[in-house]
Amino acid sequence: MIIHDCEQGTADWYAVKLGIPSASNFDKIVTPKGQYSKQARRYAFQLLAERVLKTPTESLEGQMWMERGKELEPQAAEFYSFLNDGVELKRVGFVTTDDGKIGCSPDRLVGETGLVEFKCTAPHTHLQYWIDGFGDDYINQVQGQIMVCEREWCDRVSHHPLMPPLTVRTYRDEERISLLRAALSQFDEELDRMEELVRARGLFAERDRPITPVDTAYEDPMLYMAGG
Repeated sequence: MIIHDCEQGTADWYAVKLGIPSASNFDKIVTPKGQYSKQARRYAFQLLAERVLKTPTESLEGQMWMERGKELEPQAAEFYSFLNDGVELKRVGFVTTDDGKIGCSPDRLVGETGLVEFKCTAPHTHLQYWIDGFGDDYINQVQGQIMVCEREWCDRVSHHPLMPPLTVRTYRDEERISLLRAALSQFDEELDRMEELVRARGLFAERDRPITPVDTAYEDPMLYMAGG
């Protein structure tokens, strides 16, 4: 495990995770039932684009509840620590496996064995989690984070400032992690082959360009072509 010391959402954070499959998108590689997802190839092309253009392809702009979650996360973390006898929380930027092939951005590491993922949701979503639970929506993200961060459990916390928090602890599932490892290995091999093919055809020249969270304006596409 390698911890990259950077603030989430910054240019440094985007740079270190560029072109790397991350746990929040593992559901695009493996279905909740453990099958290789039909979305995997599309996700591979997204990461391939990041590698050759050296530019992130994701944007959080305009997503109101996502932005609100960022604002409420420190409050949720403080409340979580208080409810758990002042447990030590460590904020990290991006964590990768030793080979740098896959990674994740956990909200906090908890002590020596756990981690926590905060969901600062809309009020109706918070109530839905209380009644229906989290379901399987985040199973690959949670087990993926546990795998990458070499932890034993993950607490998923739904937080809303006007309602009681919901905390659900998920323990390490070696069977699910084994499925993830196999699927991610296949995915990484396919992604590497795609990149080799693109490079071999001379479609993109190697060049340096700054890493920005989101490219809001497209440059002349000819600048990316070999010899451009």
